[in-house]
Amino acid sequence: MAASFSPPWKKVFLFFDHLERWILVLLISSLAGFAVLQIILRNFFSTGIVWGDDLLRHGVLWLSILGASRATFEKKHIRIDLLPRIMPARFKFITEIMCCFISFLVCLILFWASWKFVQGERLAGDIAFASIPYWCLESIFPIGFALMALRFGFRFARGLAGRRPEGTEI
Repeated sequence: MAASFSPPWKKVFLFFDHLERWILVLLISSLAGFAVLQIILRNFFSTGIVWGDDLLRHGVLWLSILGASRATFEKKHIRIDLLPRIMPARFKFITEIMCCFISFLVCLILFWASWKFVQGERLAGDIAFASIPYWCLESIFPIGFALMALRFGFRFARGLAGRRPEGTEI
C-alpha cells in the first residue's frame, strides 16, 4: 500500500503508520496492565483505584475506535459486499468505488454528528475523573471517524484515478 504514494509522502505515511501501531500497542498493554492492577488491589488488598473502571471503560472505547480505523486501513473492516460478489467481473471495480464513496459519506456524517456531540459535552463542562472533562475522553469519536473518512476518501480517489492494486480491489 505504501508503494502507491509518491516518495516525499512515503516517509510521512510510514511515520503515521508506525505511530498508529505503537499507539494501539501501548493502549492495549496499559489497559491490560491497569486491569490486572485493579484485580490485584481488589482481591488482595480490598481496595482499588476509584476512577479505575472509568479509565478502563474509556480506554477500551479509544482502543475500539482506533482499531476500527486501523481495520479500515488494512481493508479488514466489516463490510456488506453482496453486490460486488454477484456482479460480473467487469463491474466489480465500479461497485468497489461506489462502496468506498458511500462509506466515505457515512463516515463524514458520523464525523459531523460526533463533532457536535463533543462540542455539546465541552459546553456542559462535566468532569469524568481526575479533573479530565468528558469531552476530552469522547474526542476519539470525531478523530476516529475523520481517519476512516480520509481512508475511504483516498481509496475512492485512487479508484477514480484508475490506480488499482492486483485484481479489482481498490
